[in-house]
Amino acid sequence: MKKLFVLIATAAIIAPASVLAQDVKVTRSEDENTITIVEETPTENGKVVTTTVVEKNSVFTNGFWKNWQLSAGVGTQMFYGDNDWKVAKKIPEMFVLPTVDLYVTKWASPSFGIGLGVNWAPFKGLYQSNPYYQNGDRNITANFVPNKKEMYGKADNKYVSEQLAYQKGSYLDVFALAHANLFNIFGGFKPDRVFDIDAYAGGGVVFGFGDSGNVHDATFNAGLMNTFRLSDNVRLLLNIRGALVGDAFDGEAYIMERTKTNWLANHKLDGIFGATLGLTCNLGKDAGKWRMAERTSVYQYDKETIEKIVKEVVEVEKEVAKPEVPEVWFHINFIVDRWDLSKKELVNINAVADLIKSTPNTKYLVCGYADKQTATPAHNLMLSENRANAVYNALVNEFGVNPDQLVKDWKGGVDYMFYNMKELSRCAMITSIK
Repeated sequence: MKKLFVLIATAAIIAPASVLAQDVKVTRSEDENTITIVEETPTENGKVVTTTVVEKNSVFTNGFWKNWQLSAGVGTQMFYGDNDWKVAKKIPEMFVLPTVDLYVTKWASPSFGIGLGVNWAPFKGLYQSNPYYQNGDRNITANFVPNKKEMYGKADNKYVSEQLAYQKGSYLDVFALAHANLFNIFGGFKPDRVFDIDAYAGGGVVFGFGDSGNVHDATFNAGLMNTFRLSDNVRLLLNIRGALVGDAFDGEAYIMERTKTNWLANHKLDGIFGATLGLTCNLGKDAGKWRMAERTSVYQYDKETIEKIVKEVVEVEKEVAKPEVPEVWFHINFIVDRWDLSKKELVNINAVADLIKSTPNTKYLVCGYADKQTATPAHNLMLSENRANAVYNALVNEFGVNPDQLVKDWKGGVDYMFYNMKELSRCAMITSIK
């Protein structure tokens, strides 16, 4: 079986010395998930082949000061409180202009980020101004009551006795958020995507300001930022959002008899609903740019290697009748913090599987590794085990290797294994067992 291994190696050997006079040869190939770049550099005694595989849908986590985003918009919103439901047929009357949004987001990856948000808007609502309700038998004290009472004159007849009047003022909502780019999560990172959806949620504090005094309460905020690409760093923003605030924020918290006709008045939370139109801008010269995950392998071939290979082929042919364990040494590379196999590596594993099945009396070791410099020992041990399992499962389940021929092991994080590059330690090795 040395012969097969030798043939694989021989296929990459430099041909005639005339190549030395040529420039570096670069070959590029691309599929749905990866870009493969092969550079062949002539030397006096052979050549050096450098293979770089770039994962299109995977990126490296960035530094703290990179990939910040600023979003701002202007639009309309409404506050839905205890008495506002009584104008259900006239809901547009409760919307106010303008409302202003401002968001600052730090993206740790193209899919996930954290940030702060601020929303300001005028406050407009309704309260029961009948003395029977205000500090009377029901002891309800409304907030945002203007110094000059303004009556609401469009209420249904059954609410006339409540003497509904306007609440007016303004409020400022300040909140922390977690962001998730839904398209990048489910469709992979694509910097030139025309339309994106950023779903966010978080909590904060809302401050209310009015003639009757200032108030504050906790809020829960959520929304969808729908963005349309205008350029590399600017996107058009349609922000649809909402927030929940405590029932006492507008000062109308009370308990009523729960019936089918007034159940809306018994809710324990009030709501804020709105939409704004604006822009989302990437901050900094590297904003919106991510370094793709990649792995690189470097191999050097020279005349001495060629002579050695030819000699080994001759020796194998002479001793073909001798039962011998093939000398197999194969390297399967992985992306940082991952253990899934690329299509390129599956092609290589398939070739090794054929070799293993042709030597049914030989056992092979599948051993997983991780680079010691990147993560904790416990995490690296998990990574190396999963990488060994991934290669083992591919050999057995996908390519039909007898599991009795395989032995699994994993070593956790290790120092530099090849060429002083930690990326080459993120691997699994297949070796024959003597």
